[in-house]
Amino acid sequence: MAKQRILVCPVCGETQQETSVCKSCDNSLDTDGLLYAEGSIGPWSIRDPKSPFLPGMTYDHLAELARRGEVELHTILRGPTTRQLWKVARRVPGIAHILGRCHSCGEHVAAQDRSCGACKTPFLTYRDRNNFGVDLTVPSEGKVEGMSSFLSDSSILDTQSTPLTLPPREESENKNAEENTGSPPFHALQRKNKQDGRTIRILAVVLTICVVALGTTIYMLMNR
Repeated sequence: MAKQRILVCPVCGETQQETSVCKSCDNSLDTDGLLYAEGSIGPWSIRDPKSPFLPGMTYDHLAELARRGEVELHTILRGPTTRQLWKVARRVPGIAHILGRCHSCGEHVAAQDRSCGACKTPFLTYRDRNNFGVDLTVPSEGKVEGMSSFLSDSSILDTQSTPLTLPPREESENKNAEENTGSPPFHALQRKNKQDGRTIRILAVVLTICVVALGTTIYMLMNR
């Protein structure tokens, strides 16, 4: 009699007899099901003692749970805005305002508000799936939903990106680059022009000296 193979669910880690659907997390274990599960993984987690080994979820998934009432003010969460430390949802930036509270001062707000009317704290979204918030003081992907109709033209056009520039080169590299430009006949012509220029300058100096000397001689002869 063949032995039944033991399967470890890639999503929740539950061990079970080989199956197409996990008995613990109900995730389909075929290729499409695993791709769907992988696409929903993110840096946000809900504390759930019944399913302690599930991976984190995306911000959008958590926000949708909050809108549906499956996450409440006192649900315990963690994510990029808590530096992966557990907090009650009403204190979690990015989620608290969806539940009707300002995460900073606790004031009642509307889910669609972009900032707190009392303390002016902005309400941002954090959709970066790879940012766990443990290496930065402020999560890097916090953004306001939509664009305010009161923004000025300069604010709309303003960007934070660094302009592209060529890497700095040493002076010797620049000189070599200039010398290496062009064909051998071109370099030969350049060298000839430089030599001719030096010859002309030398002749001009000699001529000037001769003219000065001749003028001095004539002056002395006329004043004898």
